[in-house]
Amino acid sequence: MNQLRIILDKSVVFGLNNLEIDSLDRYFFQIIPSILANEILADPTKEAEEPAVANRIAGHSYRISGTRGLTPNYQPLLINSLLGFEIPMDGRYLPAGESAIKSELGLGMKIDTQFEDETIARWERKNFTPQEKRWAHDWRKQSGRPLSPKMHLKKFAEAGLQFIPPRTDKDLAEKVNALLRERQLQGQLLNLVSRQHDIPIETQAKIIKRWFKAGCPMIQDFAPYAFFCIKADFLWTLGLTNPGLFLPDKNDRKDLEYCYYLPRCEIFASKDRKHKRLVPFLLRPDQSFVEGDELKTDLRKLSEDWDALTREEKIEQKNGRGNAPPEDESSLVYRLWKKFRNKISKPLPRELFKMKVFDSSLPSDEQKVMTLEEMLREKFKEIDAANQIPKDEMNDLRQIHQGADPTTYGVRKTRISKARLLKMYPELNESDLDEA
Repeated sequence: MNQLRIILDKSVVFGLNNLEIDSLDRYFFQIIPSILANEILADPTKEAEEPAVANRIAGHSYRISGTRGLTPNYQPLLINSLLGFEIPMDGRYLPAGESAIKSELGLGMKIDTQFEDETIARWERKNFTPQEKRWAHDWRKQSGRPLSPKMHLKKFAEAGLQFIPPRTDKDLAEKVNALLRERQLQGQLLNLVSRQHDIPIETQAKIIKRWFKAGCPMIQDFAPYAFFCIKADFLWTLGLTNPGLFLPDKNDRKDLEYCYYLPRCEIFASKDRKHKRLVPFLLRPDQSFVEGDELKTDLRKLSEDWDALTREEKIEQKNGRGNAPPEDESSLVYRLWKKFRNKISKPLPRELFKMKVFDSSLPSDEQKVMTLEEMLREKFKEIDAANQIPKDEMNDLRQIHQGADPTTYGVRKTRISKARLLKMYPELNESDLDEA
């Protein structure tokens, strides 16, 4: 995966047209958090007031059905963090639909989101189930509840700490960092995160037991990902203690939830005012925040330049630069590519897949000569037929490997329409896809 890993919030996704999305497909790998899919699906509850809503949802679904990958909901990962099972927080894509498998190739990881892919495709066809409409109504109602700092201020007082409302964004960030470093607040942080994220009582007991057993360490060391989510909660919630700085908004909970996914990307794009002001305090130095309108403008220009090329010129550019955008210092996308990649990775020549090969791992009497393309198809069939490894067995294998990943290969399946693939890969014809 060599494209730039980006998360777009609703304000950006809903503002891009299809040509701009096609441009996004060429240079970015869009990571889809649960909150974005939820916001798209929530539109069916507006059907009575807006008859054209089905067309709008279909359009929004197109925006998340290209070069993209779904990522798991944050809440189970937050709970796992508190229980001692951490996730990478270095910008790596964390895929949904992972399952460990065992085939003739060995132990591997298969990523397949068939149900989710088919659901998004169904939305694109304007087809929504009654259950989805009921769920969307309830979700909109729940997610629209206002945030309040009252519970946080109460816990600070119980810990003997005084909180003075911040005067500026920078002052807010400094106060949040200072609070999170307070030794006497660490136990209260566990209580706050449990209440804020609806952690079951029995799970809370396991978390507290683990914390005491570890010697009551600082939460930043005890559960790094959970600590990150707490910091995001504090920024959003404590900013409301000064109405001159931030006012409550019905979208606060939804906008805050995007922040929980920041460790899984390189770039985050939004047009939201609070995102612009607060997200930079949550990013690592090797991440970037991008203003949504600036991204849209650049994607539109890249799309216009691309569409002005002949098919032969498109193929030449794709072969010469791979997923790298044209060299142009005035282009936001090029500057992002330069920051995060700055090395062209050319695609493999198509002729390579027609080369004759054989599987040297087989006994000589079982070896047969075939094209590389044919061999890969056979291997994918083996993977499709592979047996899934139970979670308990996988956990045992991780212990044997001292926590390291015991798998030796991975494969990801994504369902993308033929029309979309032909836009993304100008060297392909419909007949190529019919053979796939």
